[in-house]
Amino acid sequence: MAGAGHDATPTEKSAAAARFDDRLLRGDRGHASLDPKKMTSSSSQPVKAVLGPTNTGKTHLAVERLTAHSSGMIGFPLRLLAREVYDRVVAIKGAAQVALVTGEERIIPPDARYLLGTMEALPIERDVAFVGIDEAQLGADPERGHVFTDRLLRARGRDETMILGSASIRGLVKNLVPEADIITRPRFSTLSYAGTSKLSRLPKRSAIVAFSAEEVYAIAEMLRRFSGGAAVVMGALSPKTRNSQVAMFEAGEVDYLVATDAIGMGLNLDVQHVAFASLQKFDGRRLRRLTIAEMAQIAGRAGRHQQDGSFGTIGLPQGGFTPEEVAAIEGHHFPPLPSLFWRNPIPGFGSLDQLLSDLAQPPTQPVLRPAPEAVDIAVLKHLAGDMEVRARGGDFDAVQRLWDICGLPDFEQLGAEHHSRTIFKLWQWRTSGDGMIDPDWFARRLAKLNDVEGDIDQLASRIAAVRTLCFIAQRGDWIAGAAGWTEQTQALESRLSDALHAALAQRFVDRRLALLLRDAGQRGAALPVAVGPDGTVAVDGEAIGTLKGFQFKVDPVARASDHRMLLAAAEKHLRAELARRATTLAEGDDSALSLVAEPGAAPRLAWHGHPIATLAKGPTLVQPSILVDPSLRRLEPHQVQAIAERLQRFVAQQLARHAAPLAAMGEAAGDLFTPPRVRALLAALTDNSGTIGRAAVEDQLNALAPDERPQLRKLGLTIGSLDIFHPVLLKPEAVRWRAALTAAQQGTPIPALPPHGAVLQKTGSHIGLTIAGFRRCASGWLRIDMAEKLARQAHAARMQASAPPTAPIAGSGDHHHDGASDEGASDDHGGVAAAPPPGFVIDPALATSLGLDDETRRGLLGSFGFRSVGEPGLQRWRWSGLRKADKRPRRKPPVKRADAPTRTPANGDVRRSPVIAAAKGKRRPPDKPRADAPRPPRPDRPARRSPSPNSPFAGLAALLAESRKD
Repeated sequence: MAGAGHDATPTEKSAAAARFDDRLLRGDRGHASLDPKKMTSSSSQPVKAVLGPTNTGKTHLAVERLTAHSSGMIGFPLRLLAREVYDRVVAIKGAAQVALVTGEERIIPPDARYLLGTMEALPIERDVAFVGIDEAQLGADPERGHVFTDRLLRARGRDETMILGSASIRGLVKNLVPEADIITRPRFSTLSYAGTSKLSRLPKRSAIVAFSAEEVYAIAEMLRRFSGGAAVVMGALSPKTRNSQVAMFEAGEVDYLVATDAIGMGLNLDVQHVAFASLQKFDGRRLRRLTIAEMAQIAGRAGRHQQDGSFGTIGLPQGGFTPEEVAAIEGHHFPPLPSLFWRNPIPGFGSLDQLLSDLAQPPTQPVLRPAPEAVDIAVLKHLAGDMEVRARGGDFDAVQRLWDICGLPDFEQLGAEHHSRTIFKLWQWRTSGDGMIDPDWFARRLAKLNDVEGDIDQLASRIAAVRTLCFIAQRGDWIAGAAGWTEQTQALESRLSDALHAALAQRFVDRRLALLLRDAGQRGAALPVAVGPDGTVAVDGEAIGTLKGFQFKVDPVARASDHRMLLAAAEKHLRAELARRATTLAEGDDSALSLVAEPGAAPRLAWHGHPIATLAKGPTLVQPSILVDPSLRRLEPHQVQAIAERLQRFVAQQLARHAAPLAAMGEAAGDLFTPPRVRALLAALTDNSGTIGRAAVEDQLNALAPDERPQLRKLGLTIGSLDIFHPVLLKPEAVRWRAALTAAQQGTPIPALPPHGAVLQKTGSHIGLTIAGFRRCASGWLRIDMAEKLARQAHAARMQASAPPTAPIAGSGDHHHDGASDEGASDDHGGVAAAPPPGFVIDPALATSLGLDDETRRGLLGSFGFRSVGEPGLQRWRWSGLRKADKRPRRKPPVKRADAPTRTPANGDVRRSPVIAAAKGKRRPPDKPRADAPRPPRPDRPARRSPSPNSPFAGLAALLAESRKD
């Protein structure tokens, strides 16, 4: 059990709450039977009425007087306000001495001496030294006014009673409490009218007041787009949700607060301006204009203590304040209230009819008038017409319990008829069996509401339903195990409140935008900016987007309407970071720079993988222009110039490293000391990024003088059978740079390049394959250096075949002296040996290793000048030489007339027809042999000479002979 100076645990608080009705309501004097006709208290102790406008320190004075006494209690109009003052008193006296009593929440330490609560829950019969009644003018409220009037008339402290309210109740206090000492307090600050303003132009630290949840939500949505968001305060919020929302506003996370008229009931906030979104409200019966007192109560929230405040409107379709209303609010002059609402606070319970009759009893004081029908009486009347209720409600206890349960508020706003069903069910349990509510029903209702998912309306609806269960759980005489149920219901309300606060913040608050726009000018620029390893930009801890290189991208989850504001704010806060990066780039090494050659995109340069510039057409292929990215234009001009020069040096260094032959060709092509024919050939090579088909420059190549070819070889060029190229330029990195340079010079996207190390490609981009050094063949595309390798293999085979055979070794058993070999003898008669097959063999292994099929191999060898001879299966070849293109114009064949006679020999031999021979003008002399006849032998032909032993071909033949032996 918690003692003095010790904070009670939740279990102890709940256990004490279960005994609340028996201990706290009875107090030390017991339950006195009060005369309902006695309208005022006969206490002789002093009564003070502290009256005045808002911001006069009335509540602060009441708290001071409460804590100055040994015990006391104060009643408030709102649960939220009661909780706020409870926290203040706990800070002064300690949690063990302070109790909180509302319909849904009760924190009652066993030794509590100070009690804060709502007016309905205030145990006015308890004997305490001090009693405070806040916002007494609410006795004129049609719905709850009778409760405030009853407390004004009957609630008294043993030593002191303090009535707090507006000056409009001054006359009624004098009439109803003539012994009261009326004290008027002036406002600490000035309240002035600021006129009408647009929502987007409201000053910071403003509160916007609306009178429906729909209006509150709509205004908060607009403020989110304009300024980063707003806090939301409504009477339906749980204390925890309300406190969380107010904490955002008080901490400066948001500059605006959107609230219902609950803000006018003493909530102390740092508000400098109050803007009315409407001057009309629905009071439960009709839509009416606010009274001047209500306007002043709300407008008075602006300006706290000695800080002046202002009030105004935001574009009201029904019109703004009248001059009379403005003058009354600014001067704090309000018409006096003519009367207060009253209802018999102690009806009789002899029967249902007696209860209804007593509740309808009119007041005896002329300044009091009967209260309108409230929800509890509407429910009672609805149930009184039920026969079962009439049958059950025949005794005092049943009627008393029915009226007690009718006091359950309609938190869910379901209406009297629907609410009466719940009341009837609860009353059935209270009047049968052990008189306790079914715990299984309670548990099912609680489990059904245990869901923290959903939107704002769904969560608010669940909280309202949980408030009903909280109210029931606080009554130890209604349900068994009230302490345990209290813990569960409060825990669920807390979870739902957290979820509702998160939903409100997510929908109505953009913390990033609010943070960046809250501090304008130099103070905003001084906010700390942090860039994470992944590029996340956080300003004062709030992520606003990512910085990739020099390009800032807004967080993709941000709303489209917020992008422009986030970009503008980020530009202001990232200036220092961008300047630092510019210096690092300009003074850094090449390790952070790279070429981005993505297919389909323009060639770009990147810093740490993030593009910062684009290559464009320059004076020559190897001298591209560099266009810096638009994101760098936010830098100072000298910083942009330094970066551009740094990138130019990087490109030059990379070309010298990976494509030096291309740069050398370009330099030689522009050198005036280079022979013109060589310059022309090199210019063609450079324009084609370092590789070119031989057929395209055959004339230039043939025109070179003997002393000019070495200049090409000096540059490392390979003059192949089909192509002219430099082997270094076929390496992967060189190919990337050549593709980028070509795309930049031509103003086209980079083509798709073949994979690194590829030799044969079936398909691909024609442009990309050509740049990479591939040529088309039957199987697809073959890299030109591999094609040249095949050509050199073929020529090596040709050279080997033309070498003379080596002399046989004496005594060798591998040769026959009879002129016939083991395999080449013609027959048994010693005929001449068969002639060797024509041509020579080219080993197909290399072509096979490259993935070439037979058709492709034949086509390539044919393009090299080799022709297959003999049977196809023998795969033998002979050199026929490269055919030069015949550039002479072809003669058109004569047109044969259709009516021309055709003479054909009788034997049908057209080839030997003398007519045809005569037509050709050619006749073979009789003594000349035919062209297809075998040649006669030439005995006078000189004998074939043996090759010189000093010839390199003789050495090659010897090496080949040795290889055969191996």
